[in-house]
Amino acid sequence: MNVPIVPTNVDFAKEVRADRLSLLWKTTLVLAVLLVWTTLILTALSAANLADVVLPLIATVIGCLLCRALLRANRFEAAVWTYAGGLFVTLGLLLYAPAEGGLQNSTRDMVPFLFPLVIFIIGLLLPFRSAIIGLVLSVLIVVLVPMMTHGVGVTLATGFAIAIMLLASGIAAQMSGELYGIAEWAIANYRRERDVAARLYDTQQEIQRSLLRTQALNEAVKTANIELESARASALEAKNFRGQFLANMSHELRTPLNAIIGFSEAMVHYPEMYSGTPLPSAYRQDLDQINNSGKQLLALINDILDLSKVDAGRLDLEIEKVDAEEIIKYVMAQANGLKGEKPITFRREAAEPVPFVKGDSLRIGQVMLNLLSNAAKFTDEGIITVGTQPQDDGTVLFWIKDSGIGIPPQDMDKIFEEFRQGTSGRRKGRAGSGLGLAIARQLLGLMSGKIWAESTLGVGSTFYFTLPMYTEADAAFDEAQAAAHKQPNVSVGSIANASQR
Repeated sequence: MNVPIVPTNVDFAKEVRADRLSLLWKTTLVLAVLLVWTTLILTALSAANLADVVLPLIATVIGCLLCRALLRANRFEAAVWTYAGGLFVTLGLLLYAPAEGGLQNSTRDMVPFLFPLVIFIIGLLLPFRSAIIGLVLSVLIVVLVPMMTHGVGVTLATGFAIAIMLLASGIAAQMSGELYGIAEWAIANYRRERDVAARLYDTQQEIQRSLLRTQALNEAVKTANIELESARASALEAKNFRGQFLANMSHELRTPLNAIIGFSEAMVHYPEMYSGTPLPSAYRQDLDQINNSGKQLLALINDILDLSKVDAGRLDLEIEKVDAEEIIKYVMAQANGLKGEKPITFRREAAEPVPFVKGDSLRIGQVMLNLLSNAAKFTDEGIITVGTQPQDDGTVLFWIKDSGIGIPPQDMDKIFEEFRQGTSGRRKGRAGSGLGLAIARQLLGLMSGKIWAESTLGVGSTFYFTLPMYTEADAAFDEAQAAAHKQPNVSVGSIANASQR
């Protein structure tokens, strides 16, 4: 934005005065020509001396033309003095005119009363000290010229003219001050208007820039929405394909795996099926390895299938009243087989009896068994504690605390992701699919619970999860549902089957 330069008070006043001076010299020139024209007619009638009229006219014309040239050269003060000097010379020539002739006498008597006008003009156009100089010059011309030419001293009319000169200088000073006040007021208003215009312009530019940015963002959002919708459709299609693929593969994989597991167990534990021929010890060890590997692979397939069912929203849960204490006892009994030959002790910790919770007993046992399995896997020796505590928010808090290798802080957010395992576990050679905690989080989410962990590297880890308590309102609802649809409860013993699915 091109912001104009704000003039000062002096510049503005000088510009106004220059305009006035330009009008003055033009008006003076026209009046002088008209006056001379009229005087020439009267002079012709009275046969007066033409020089008395022509010389003052020439002085006036020269003063006006010089004033015009100096104004164009931007020399204002010199132009004022040139204009005033031309008037002083003109009036002095009129005072110098011969005394004979009625027209000349009356003209000479009127000339002193024209000097206040010149002083007033100087006072308006220049500072007050210039008006004083004009006053002194006027007094000297009015007093000295008649004395030198006609021997006439200061008359009453001359004195009155000098008094009017003094009055004119005072009025000029007053008018000059008012002119500066007006100039200052005009400059202040101009500055305010310019500042408002500048702010409005800046605001307009900012609004335009914001509008352009908003339009660009809207276009980007539209494009992103289209891309997201396409990506969502592709992801949904891929999820459906994945779910269908896993469903198909589950049958194809489970059939040979069940055969591998079944025949390997039969060959090891039921030799009578093979005419009682005992197996060599080397074969037995290999068959045990085949059986264990088959079970691990089957467990991995079951975990993947469970996760895919959760993603597809096809995992059916039977939410009911669950005795958490019975599930804990059963899971801890099963967990004794997970520790192998490690010097690990399983301990139960509860400050008060565990209230009934609301959830799927099969999936609650699966979550606990996964957590205990992880604790036994990453603990070489020590104690694994299973604890419970009712909470004031209507939930029951469960925790599994171990004295294992711990989890690095940078891995705390990763361990609940699919196919992710902590770095410390990988360094220690603890194999795993990285699906147990991801499935536990998904299952607990479906049962209105949550899970988190705390750990200190080299000291141990504690995994917490919550489940909602079974309330009287839940009991009333279940009774109403049971009256309409009788549903068999899931036995605790089926948890073992869930861990092997």
